[in-house]
Amino acid sequence: MRIATVEQIKNIDKTAIEEYGIKEIVLMENAGRAVARAAFNLLENNSDKTVFVAAGMGNNGGDALVAARHLLNFNLKVKIFLLGNIEHFTGSARSNYAILLHMGAELYFIKTPHDWDKVRLGLNLSDIVIDGLCGTGVRLPLKDDYKKMIAYINNAGKSVIAIDIPSGVNADNGTVSDGQAVKATTTVTLGIPKIGNLLYPGVIYTGKLLTDSIGIPLNVLNDTTIKQRFIDKNLTKKFLLPRPMNAYKGSCGRVLVIAGSTGYTGAASLCSQAALRAGVGLVTLGTAESLYPIFAGKMTEVIVKPLPEEKPGILGISAINLILPREESYDSILIGPGLGRDTATLQFVRELVNKIKKPVILDADAIFAFSGHIDELAKCFTPPILTPHLGEMANLLQIKVKELKADLWSYARRASIKYNSIFILKSEKTIVACPDGNIFLTTVGNQGMATAGCGDVLAGITAAIRAETDAKKAAIAAVYLHGKAGDIAAQHGMIGLIASDIMNNIQTARANL
Repeated sequence: MRIATVEQIKNIDKTAIEEYGIKEIVLMENAGRAVARAAFNLLENNSDKTVFVAAGMGNNGGDALVAARHLLNFNLKVKIFLLGNIEHFTGSARSNYAILLHMGAELYFIKTPHDWDKVRLGLNLSDIVIDGLCGTGVRLPLKDDYKKMIAYINNAGKSVIAIDIPSGVNADNGTVSDGQAVKATTTVTLGIPKIGNLLYPGVIYTGKLLTDSIGIPLNVLNDTTIKQRFIDKNLTKKFLLPRPMNAYKGSCGRVLVIAGSTGYTGAASLCSQAALRAGVGLVTLGTAESLYPIFAGKMTEVIVKPLPEEKPGILGISAINLILPREESYDSILIGPGLGRDTATLQFVRELVNKIKKPVILDADAIFAFSGHIDELAKCFTPPILTPHLGEMANLLQIKVKELKADLWSYARRASIKYNSIFILKSEKTIVACPDGNIFLTTVGNQGMATAGCGDVLAGITAAIRAETDAKKAAIAAVYLHGKAGDIAAQHGMIGLIASDIMNNIQTARANL
């Protein structure tokens, strides 16, 4: 399923109306019916209930009015509170308002302090609230009366169904102005989900997300110019082929991992073993020669290759001459986990990456090595895959984390295109940004995965899958397997989940595709 920006959803509606001849009022009818159905289900089909409907003057309010009509037909008690000037009603919303007048529905325009007393009473006596105040076209910050209504709704402690996106949430980036947004129990998003439904903090306000096509043709919703999509099981399954019966370890991919430094041997171990769990046939860990005894005793299945070191536990330029002549022996090369930030190491990383012709995955300290040198990424022989968390990405782009989070997808997309690199951007909802402008959002993973070493496991999975397929497919599949393995591990509880729990469930995650 694709994910829309505000402009794209406007174009979808326009195409459905102008090219397919679907009247706007028909789309509104379908939207309102979907919302009413969701509300009735939330009330467990109990018609002895009261519904509070908050509606603005736009099409979002019109959807709420349609929902109110259907709920009245379900024999529920419905009280409708309207914000705004009746002269500002959109055409289709005005038509539905007129129908409700003829039905004798309880309609209240909020104008005076006494009207706000009715709002408080109506919320107290209601079992559920429908938020149709303002949709994807909202202009932030909100007007005072909208802020007041939102505060009343949030303080009422009722179940809330938001239409399309909770009022007050920016549909393009999930931001909320001054914390003023409806906290929905459920959001019924129309056509396809919006970016703001899925990014933090918007995802918190969205609650459970339901999607209804509202009758828009599928080929319109699947328009390839919409370059945001979900990463799900079906997509991942297309990218990971079954292992042939005549497979042997050499045919299943060979990964070189360059990782580890004094005090940071755990990261190198985790990513190396995760690569094996993800299905690669052979993993070689290249590390500083003084660390060899630690890794030789720590891992059984991983080949450990001692490399000349700049100083104890620290790799430098001298290691390049041993790595490059053997790069043809590998199908992908992962650089960075626990590698350290010694000046010699950072220089080593940049020079090595610029000379390697095999597919490269950069994680952690290898990403840091390109801070101030980001333009060099575009010179790689093949598009590298980078796996930064928000702090590493902000540092790479020389911006603040707050600035990055405010427009996450745009920054990721622009960086991917400009530097011809694939970014697996680790955040509350991990995204994959590709040089062709496409962005992919994970559907799996959980907050228990906020633990040390989790990113090292992801880097190892990515390297393993990159050894068998192209960079874009590898990044997408790796994010899914990582998140799914985390979800399997979390069945025993999220608190106390550790990186090796995720690693030990990669095999199960892949087997269940």
